[in-house]
Amino acid sequence: MRMQLALTGYEITDMIETLTAFLALCVGAGALVVLAAMVLRWQAVLDAVVELRTTITLCVAGGAMAGSLYFSEVANYIPCRLCWFQRIAMYPLAIIGLVAFIRRDRNARFYAIPIAAIGSLISMWHYLIEWRPALDSGACAASGPACSDIWFRSFGFVTLAFMALMGFLAILVVNLIPERSSQ
Repeated sequence: MRMQLALTGYEITDMIETLTAFLALCVGAGALVVLAAMVLRWQAVLDAVVELRTTITLCVAGGAMAGSLYFSEVANYIPCRLCWFQRIAMYPLAIIGLVAFIRRDRNARFYAIPIAAIGSLISMWHYLIEWRPALDSGACAASGPACSDIWFRSFGFVTLAFMALMGFLAILVVNLIPERSSQ
């Protein structure tokens, strides 16, 4: 006897929410490990990350872009104004990561750093507004949902703004590692 597994669109979206939340936590944990390596001067770890810098940037930014497109175009989660600003920062990072990966351009990080820094600030503000809606000046509600509206909260704290923040911070940390001077 064969059993068929049929999932509804809601169940699939719920699974993707959990999966992307888990991936965001992994990306954030990876960024913390890299920060620890920078502080503790674990040169072997830093050298490995520098070697994979463009791949990491491409995977994180490309994954964030794919996730945002899934949530808006498939799950029909309408992005708020700050979500759009985060996309305006993340999508170019995916393109920069792809071009840097193809060209093996070690200097693309100088383009990624300011964009990731701006995206991090926007994501931090958005995440703060989600927890403290009174801080929202109302600019987001003009068209579309308010920035304090939350589509889902996985593990009690992971939202779309938090996931974007983890992506931006990971890209920022990875690209801030200085190149090792040749000796």
